[in-house]
Amino acid sequence: MILAVGSASWAVGTLVSGETIQTRIVVFSTVTEILYLIGVAALAWVIGTTGAAGRMITSVQLVLLAGALVYSVAGFWYETYDQMPLWLAVVDVCWPLANLCTLVMGGVVAWRGRYRGFLRWHPLLCGSWLIVMIPVKNLLGIGVGIYVSAAWLLGTYAVLGLRLALRPAAVLPGVDGGAVSGIRPVPGGHGGQVEVGP
Repeated sequence: MILAVGSASWAVGTLVSGETIQTRIVVFSTVTEILYLIGVAALAWVIGTTGAAGRMITSVQLVLLAGALVYSVAGFWYETYDQMPLWLAVVDVCWPLANLCTLVMGGVVAWRGRYRGFLRWHPLLCGSWLIVMIPVKNLLGIGVGIYVSAAWLLGTYAVLGLRLALRPAAVLPGVDGGAVSGIRPVPGGHGGQVEVGP
């Protein structure tokens, strides 16, 4: 739910702020992007703890997200980007790197195949936000890019967050449709007796 709320919030934040965010720091947009970062961190934690991707890449992702979070929180003290000190401009690189890491993490999830069905490819689709937005902004402009970005956030990240919230068993190892593989009721058993088999 953190992922769903965070990504949906940032989608609304970009739509409300519009092209203003290109010239100055908008408090509402900053708040929503912080919620988005926390949501992506939750996704990285789920992917890492369920073994869908290696701990190294999810750890790197969490570090990059922390850097992006520092940049966004520090933005509350400034009105424009030009007012920010040099060290914050350096930390700002964590934002695109975190987006790139999300793409790589999604690729690893798809390659490992721990998740089944469309869920296997869903994180990769979320991470594709980066490679979609670069040509959209360059070719169609930031005005169109705002709407494409919001639609992508809602259609990929927010939907994934809802899927995992409604059916968390889908990402658990050895679980198929909410039932653990190899465990079945004992015929004629009482009190929920089960036997474990191959």
